[in-house]
Amino acid sequence: MKSKTMKRYNFLLAAIMLIMPIMAVNNPKNVIVIIGDGMGLNQICTLDSPNNFERAQAIGLSKTYSANSPVTDSAAGGTAIACGIKTNNGMLGLSQDSIPVKSILTILKENNFSTGIVVSCRINHATPAAFYAHQPNRSMDSAIVSDLYKSNIDLIVGGGAKFVSTDSLKNLGYEICNNLDDLKSVKKAGKTICLLAKEDMPVAEQRKDTIPQAVQQALRVLSQNKKGFFLMIEASQIDWACHANNAQHLKTEVQDINAVLGTCMDFADKNPGTLIIVTADHETGGVSLLGNEKEYHFSTGKHTGVMVPIYSYGTGAGNFSKIQENSEFKNKILDLMHISK
Repeated sequence: MKSKTMKRYNFLLAAIMLIMPIMAVNNPKNVIVIIGDGMGLNQICTLDSPNNFERAQAIGLSKTYSANSPVTDSAAGGTAIACGIKTNNGMLGLSQDSIPVKSILTILKENNFSTGIVVSCRINHATPAAFYAHQPNRSMDSAIVSDLYKSNIDLIVGGGAKFVSTDSLKNLGYEICNNLDDLKSVKKAGKTICLLAKEDMPVAEQRKDTIPQAVQQALRVLSQNKKGFFLMIEASQIDWACHANNAQHLKTEVQDINAVLGTCMDFADKNPGTLIIVTADHETGGVSLLGNEKEYHFSTGKHTGVMVPIYSYGTGAGNFSKIQENSEFKNKILDLMHISK
C-alpha cells in the first residue's frame, strides 16, 4: 500500500514539475504590440518570401468595425486595441458615453512595468494617442499633448517635436533625444523622449533603418526592468501609402515593419517570457493583385471594413489564433500576465 501511495505521489510530483514550466511559458512578462496602420493581408503579401511574418507561431483575424460605423478610423481602432472597448470614430481613450478608459499601457505602468511607444508618425497622432489620451476628437492636438505629459511613459520615439514643449518635458523629468545616437547613449530605463522630426517622420526610403534601430534601442532600455515591459510600435505610414494608392511606397513601408518584426522576434528568442502581437487597426486601399498582373492595385483611397490579420509569436502566442474582436487584445494580454483590469 505504501509503495502504491509513493508511486502515486511521485507521479503527481513529476506531473506538476512538467506542468509548471508550461504554465510559466504561457505567462508573458514582456509584451510587444506592433500595429501596421492600414495593413491588411494583401499589404503583407507585397513582401518576398521568406519574411518574418512567416515565422509567426499563430495566426488569427481581427474584426475592425467601430461602435458607430462598419468602417473604423485609426482613433477608434487604436482605442479598441489599447483600451479594450469599441468607441465612435474620432474618439481617443473614451467610451461612446465619453467616459475615460485606461489603456493596457496605463495599467501596466501602474503595475510597475516599463512602457514605451515607437512610431513613424508624430507621437500625438491617432494610434499612439489611443494608448495615453482621453479626448473626444483626434484633432485636439494640444489636449492630446497635455495627456501625453501626464502619462509617465518611460520611452517615446517618433516625430512631432513642434507639438511639444521641451521645457515642460524637462520639468517632468524627461531626458530629450534628437537623434538615434542620443538614444543609443541612454544607459538606463527612465523617462526618455526621442523626437526624430518636427512633424511626421520621412517615408521609409528616406529614413532607411531608423525605426528598426529605434526599436532595438527601445528593447535594450525597457528590458532593464526585470519585472517586464510593454512596447507599442506603429508602422504608421502603410496607411498613408494606401490612401495615396502608391504601391512603391507601400512596399517599402511593409519592408520596414518586416525588419522591425525580425528585430522583435530575435529579442523574443533570447528573452523567454516575451509575447509579440502584430495586427492592424484597419485595412486601407482595398489592395489586390489581379489576374496575371505583377503590380498591386487599389480599389479605394479610403479605409475598408474587412478583417485584418493577427500574427503572434513567443510566450502565449497561441491565445490569438482565432477570429476575435479588436477590443479583445487588452483583456487577453492582461489575463495572460495575471494583471487585474
